[in-house]
Order: sequence, then C-alpha cells, then structure tokens
Amino acid sequence: MSCPSDADEKTTVLKDDTLKKEMQKAKEQAACLIIIRGTPQGHRFFLSQNEMTIGRDPSVEISISDQNISRKHARLAGDAGGNVTIMDMGSSNGTFVNDKKLVPNIPTTLAKEDMIKVGATILKFLPAGELEILFYGNLGSAAHTDPLTKIYNKGFLLDALEAEFKRAKALHTDFSLVFFDLDHFKKVNDTYGHDAGDYVLKEITTLIRTNHVRPKDVFARYGGEEFVLLLGGMNAVMAAETAEKIRTTVETHAFVYEGKRLPVTASLGVAELRADIESAQTLLKLADKALYGSKTGGRNRVTVAT
Repeated sequence: MSCPSDADEKTTVLKDDTLKKEMQKAKEQAACLIIIRGTPQGHRFFLSQNEMTIGRDPSVEISISDQNISRKHARLAGDAGGNVTIMDMGSSNGTFVNDKKLVPNIPTTLAKEDMIKVGATILKFLPAGELEILFYGNLGSAAHTDPLTKIYNKGFLLDALEAEFKRAKALHTDFSLVFFDLDHFKKVNDTYGHDAGDYVLKEITTLIRTNHVRPKDVFARYGGEEFVLLLGGMNAVMAAETAEKIRTTVETHAFVYEGKRLPVTASLGVAELRADIESAQTLLKLADKALYGSKTGGRNRVTVAT
C-alpha cells in the first residue's frame, strides 16, 4: 500500500479549507427562490424583506414575465425564526406547492426544496444558509436554453453539474447522472432529411421532460443528439431505473414525420457519485464511458459505470 505524498496531503487541506470557506459564505446567504423552469432559468430571488409578492406586475418584489401569472399572484412572509410562508392572493390560475394547490389567503410554511408552481413557472425554495444557494450563484447570468429543443444547453449543464457535484460531496447525498444519445441518428438525417432529425430531437425532449424529469432535475442537450440528465438524491440503481424508462419510452414511441415512421432508439450510460470521484468532469466521463459500453454492446440499452 502506497503512502500519501506531501502534495496529496496539501491538496486535501486546500480542498477542506475551500469547502469550509464556501460553507461559511453560504451561511450568510438569505433564503431564496430559484427559477427551475421558466425565464430566466437559474435566476435567484433573495427573500431579503419580511414580506414579498410574486407576480407579473413589474412593481412587485418578485416580478416574473409569465402571462399565466396574475399581476399579484402570491405573497411570501418570513418570521424571526427563519420560517417562510407562502399564500395565494386569489390568483387566476392558483399557486401550487409540490403539485398541491393552495387555498387562497391561507399561509403555508415552506420546507427546503419545496417546488412552487405559479403559472408555467416553477421555483425551488431554499432556506437561509443553504450551500446550494451559493453553488447556483452563476446559473442565471447568461442564456442557458438550447434554441431547438428548449431545454438547458451544455453551458448551463456544466455549471449545474459542478454545483450539484459540490453540493452532494459536501452534504454526503446521493447524486447520479445519465448520459445518452440516439442510435444511428446520422442515418435518420441522411435518409429523411435534417428537418426530420430536428423533429425527432424536439419530440424526444418533450417526451422525456414530460414523463421522466422531476422539477429538481437538470435535463440538457449536450450537443448534437447527446443529452445529459442530472439526478440529485438518486443512487445508481434508481438512476438506472430512470434510464431504462427513458430507453423504453423512446423505443416504443411512434416518431412519425410526413407520414413515415422513423426508427429511433437510444443508448444510455449511468454513473453515480462515489467517495473516490474527485471532480464533476470525472463523473461525466464515467457516464460517457458507460454510454460507449451501451453502444459497443449492441445499442438500445442501459449500462451502469463500474
């Protein structure tokens, strides 16, 4: 057995110091709402006042450009103990917490990672001092949507992967990712045309986002016909089950373009965060390697990284 070198020990100390500094900085952050689905994705609204209103009106504290949201939709209130409540203000389309519709004018106390749906927008609630607030700090600073599929693009994915990786490492929670692409996609483009290929990409992202992506997950187009799904709170077994559901959905769906059914299947690779994985890029590479295993193993299958 080899002994750790001085350089290894120094690296460990530096990592520990960095994490301690990040956790201290996180403790100074106020509670916030993060736009998980909607515009701009990843944007944070800090709950810096005792009462704040969510709505479409530009004058409210949390103004969201969504035509399905009332001008003054819901009200947030905080107390001295750090508790935050949300109350629907008689909005037209209602306010939902974890898919449960709120009774108007009756406050509901929010818990960590509660999902708030107003109109077509979903926001995640994080109490004050949560490490995740800090890690999501840069995600709302640029355009992060793939123009064709309307899901996250590679830039957002890499930022989110880094954030979720650090969070899972720090809190010792499960975290997995699924890396997949479409089999023989070039043949679809060459045989039926690039418009048919675009149709398949848009159709498949709608299918997966609707049926297999939780509000807290990050689903992104990595490039071309490649996609990545980040699954917080899932180990490899759970992530493999999700991957298998995606594979089956793609295989059984009727992709019909201009009256012709297109042959579409997907190969998928799964990797989970383990103690020996030291970087987000290493985790991504493991999933990519598992995906390659699915390709070489016959395609249209799921492979879990070992």
